[in-house]
Amino acid sequence: MTPGIKPKLVYASFSLAGLLWISSSAAASAPDGVAKDDKTKWAPPGINKPVAIAPMPEASLNINVSPVAARTTDTKLALHEPVVKMPEVTIGGKVKPPRKQTEVERYRLPQTTESITRERIDNTINLANPEDAIKYMPSIQVRTRYIGDTNAPVGMRTSGTSASARNLIYADGILLSSLLGNNNTNTGSPRWNTVSPGEIERVDIMYGPFSAAYAGNSIGGVINITTRMPEKFEFGADAQASWQTFNLYGTKDTYETQRYAGYVGHRYNDLSFRFDYSHLNAQSQPITFATTLISNTLAGAGDTVATGAFAGANPTNARNLTLGAGNINHTVQDNFKWKLAYDITPSIRLAYTLGLWMNNAHASTQSYLRDAAGNPLQSGFVNIDGRRYNLSPANSPTFAGNQTDQTTWSHGINLRSNTGGVFDWELAASLIELGKDTVRAPTVDPTLAFAGNAPGRITSLSGSGWHTVDAKGIWRPRVDLLGSHEISFGFHHDLYTLKNPVFNTGNWQSGPGQSVFTNSTGKTQTEGYWIQDAWDFHEKWNFTVGGRLESWHAYDGVNTSTVGGSLQTVNQADRSAVNFSPKGKLTWAPLPQVRIGAAIGQAYRYATASELFQTTTVGTGATAIAVNGNPNLKQEDALASELSGEYFVDKGRLRVSLFQERIKNAIFSQTGLITNPITNQTVQSTFITNVGEIDTYGVEVSGEKTDAVIKGLDIIGNVTWVDSRIEDNRAADAAAAALGPTPANPNAAVPSTGKHQPRLPTWRANAVVTYRANENFSASVNVRYSSGQFGQLNNTDTNGFAYTGLTSYLVADLVAKYRITRQWTAIGGINNVNNDKYWIFHPFPQRTYFAQLRFNY
Repeated sequence: MTPGIKPKLVYASFSLAGLLWISSSAAASAPDGVAKDDKTKWAPPGINKPVAIAPMPEASLNINVSPVAARTTDTKLALHEPVVKMPEVTIGGKVKPPRKQTEVERYRLPQTTESITRERIDNTINLANPEDAIKYMPSIQVRTRYIGDTNAPVGMRTSGTSASARNLIYADGILLSSLLGNNNTNTGSPRWNTVSPGEIERVDIMYGPFSAAYAGNSIGGVINITTRMPEKFEFGADAQASWQTFNLYGTKDTYETQRYAGYVGHRYNDLSFRFDYSHLNAQSQPITFATTLISNTLAGAGDTVATGAFAGANPTNARNLTLGAGNINHTVQDNFKWKLAYDITPSIRLAYTLGLWMNNAHASTQSYLRDAAGNPLQSGFVNIDGRRYNLSPANSPTFAGNQTDQTTWSHGINLRSNTGGVFDWELAASLIELGKDTVRAPTVDPTLAFAGNAPGRITSLSGSGWHTVDAKGIWRPRVDLLGSHEISFGFHHDLYTLKNPVFNTGNWQSGPGQSVFTNSTGKTQTEGYWIQDAWDFHEKWNFTVGGRLESWHAYDGVNTSTVGGSLQTVNQADRSAVNFSPKGKLTWAPLPQVRIGAAIGQAYRYATASELFQTTTVGTGATAIAVNGNPNLKQEDALASELSGEYFVDKGRLRVSLFQERIKNAIFSQTGLITNPITNQTVQSTFITNVGEIDTYGVEVSGEKTDAVIKGLDIIGNVTWVDSRIEDNRAADAAAAALGPTPANPNAAVPSTGKHQPRLPTWRANAVVTYRANENFSASVNVRYSSGQFGQLNNTDTNGFAYTGLTSYLVADLVAKYRITRQWTAIGGINNVNNDKYWIFHPFPQRTYFAQLRFNY
């Protein structure tokens, strides 16, 4: 196949959807279809004919763990209603309308799934960011550093927060995951901010790569956000304020945030619409710190004597000084969302979403250094304890702020049928366009940076983005002797475009880019074909089996970089791969209250554009040259399995999952050996490369109980234990051994083989205890725990309580909700009430107070 969009395949997909539309419409009225008034109840997983037993319960935090039919009646959890319900589950024409179905229900997906509803979010979470909705879910770690953070990746069961490309995040079918990169920076972090917290209806988390319906980036799992649409005329407004008290090193301050939101929506006959707007004005605590290793240079006579530095050690225990704080962000964000839906027929629905998100942010710095008169020191040579330190190195001043300007457009369109008959189909497309995405920073110290016309650099992602197209079908043949089948299938296309130049400018605050400093461009494209059969071959048994064929291409990769004062360009070679990923899950329901499942699945995670299209500078002086860091980078090959058991009791449930994952060719940034083509000398360098193999084993326990001990007391909890080890990384270990100790890391030569996978804690646990006193008042106490983790592949960063370190944490949050009248609701809370000062590379928020007032009509 040739690179680029494949028009014939896209047109074929639309044609396929049209044929299925005609077929499904005919099937809905066919005499051999399921009768529309058939209210036969579904039994537990795997049943292929009606039997008279109690239906399986639907839990508010664990909905449809098995791949069984889940065409359930729509239920809502009000403040005074229990957490776990026993809904009536039916087959036939009495199915959920398209706007109510989840992906799990519609396609009978086989992954273990945990879900949270809007009512539960309101009662238990201080929802400042959309990703806060999932922070108490099993095996989830969200790296949100402050309210409004634009770099907030998610870690799941088997991968950490630096592997953003190992999970997929959707909102109403629009892909929020930025597969331009695989990191926790602006390139690879999800676009959470394009979703307003108040529009979330529910979130479903599907763990592992066990469904053929999703690409290989589902190694960790899939997060689906469903937003609200009205059933009648409605409008509302919401005001939220928060205050964080922060005290660390020489910074002691209070940081305030305000969010104002409103919405209006209506459903008139077959047409419905909703418009949401939110405005965020947020201030963060320091996100970075200016640190330096202890200098070996004695101070000179002209160096300014400075005090105020904090002595300590870096994560690898090398002695250092903390000179000040950086990236104290002030962000102003506006989010607009227009949603339209039209029911063409009772079973066919067309929906369109248009989103516009804008961000203006300024990051400031704070120097802890003072001269003899008590004045702040931010530039020049300083004398600290008799040693010289340069605060103004060329092009990288110690104290430098920055300005961010971002505009992101998002589009999503969905056309689907929902007859419940022999055929159903769906056609969906999404587009994320980074209309403007720039970060401006000075290359001179603060004394010159704000004097006007000071030079700097502009880092841009403007024009980058991605689009997706999916065509799906569902075929439900009636086979009485061999059981019932529900066969889903589809075609997927995506294209990612990376445009990442860095320009030199004469005025870093407002000037245009005048010359190129570096530039990285390239595209990646994937086309997938998949099929999956949910086969109920016995009353108590279901076997879901499927496969996904993916064709991947990377092309148009060009890198330009400044080496030795001149520009050098590397034209990257095109890459392609074709892989098939089989999936399967066997589910057994020996009792109405028990479900047992065994799943296995393979997935291939292809390298992102920023991982592939990179350059590395080797050599110095006249022999320095820019080369492709790793032209032979391989795709990640994951083989995962899970054994799960679930037990339902009255108003409660308990699930235990044993999971395993083996990843070959895991992609990380690490030290390796690279050869200078001019001198033919091999030297150490840091670039993206493969880790031979990582093996992960774990246990996840999740449960909940409504009206526990006393009426109105709800308890939800989960705990995860993981042992993830690097089994083979010999090439990088040899390079590290050749490098030997460094001033920044005395243990740099320690091999990584046998060590823990970075950014993946061994223990994680959450507990949510809610008391519903009556229909108007509830209060919740929530606790999050994570054991320590490592950031380095060889696990030598053992000092977590330092900038770039990682620590354990135990955080308690409080939430209280009071419904004043039918329309007015007040919510108050405290996050990190115990004021745990913990680090996940960055210092995380300390004690934060929330107050919220909401009006709904």
